[in-house]
Amino acid sequence: MRFRRDVVGLSLLVLGLVLPGVRGSEFLLFKNVWGNVIVATDTTIAGKELIPPTPDKPVYYKGISLGRKLGSIPGDHEPNEKELNRFVANVLAKQGYLSAEPGGGEPSLLLVVQWGFMEPRSGDLLWFLGYDPEKDIGAPVMAGMIGAEVFRTGFRSQAIDTILSDAKAPIYGIIVTAFEFKTAKTPTPVIYWQTRIGLPANGKSMATALPTMLVAAGPAIGRATDSPVLLDADNARQGTVTFGELKFSDVVPEPARSGTSR
Repeated sequence: MRFRRDVVGLSLLVLGLVLPGVRGSEFLLFKNVWGNVIVATDTTIAGKELIPPTPDKPVYYKGISLGRKLGSIPGDHEPNEKELNRFVANVLAKQGYLSAEPGGGEPSLLLVVQWGFMEPRSGDLLWFLGYDPEKDIGAPVMAGMIGAEVFRTGFRSQAIDTILSDAKAPIYGIIVTAFEFKTAKTPTPVIYWQTRIGLPANGKSMATALPTMLVAAGPAIGRATDSPVLLDADNARQGTVTFGELKFSDVVPEPARSGTSR
């Protein structure tokens, strides 16, 4: 299982993630043209032992927002960082992940979230979208050679076909990584799971795509699966999201690297 090294190596400062209301009208433009959000979750052995939360049996967490860490497009319309953090927290709350507040439940998780824009030439898109050649019936057997697998490409699953298609173009991506809270600030933090959410960026803006991706992917965040899952982004855009009043702490800035000034 591969986790981003920059996530694991972070100085884990703790804050609360929360989120805002989003008008349902934002989800009604360009109806039925967005297709599927791809959600890939990697789970460690320790993470597989966890019982997934529900709204009736929640899990409490503290959170870190790294903001737009994955990249951007010049001139793109980006979401307000604080508002998107609040949106993330509300989507998580609907799945049973609640932000730990003073006098409330004790946190068992530290959740780290980041998002942004990824180009195909980055070389990470197939990994990001959860592609596993061992589960691809049409994967090349030898690099640079054409073999019998070329005749099996028509039997690929819809998920594999979608991943290979989406990986040819830029995507918007979101990463949510869960650490054990009590070890998060130690040299050897325990990672439970990482969920990565991707959607083609063509014809969209980051400000409208990221909330849609979060709503669509919500039920799959932190849930172990044998392979990536496809969730309908167009249905998510048709929904109406009403959020209550929530407290926002702040965005954690990127830690300074050794030997550099900020």
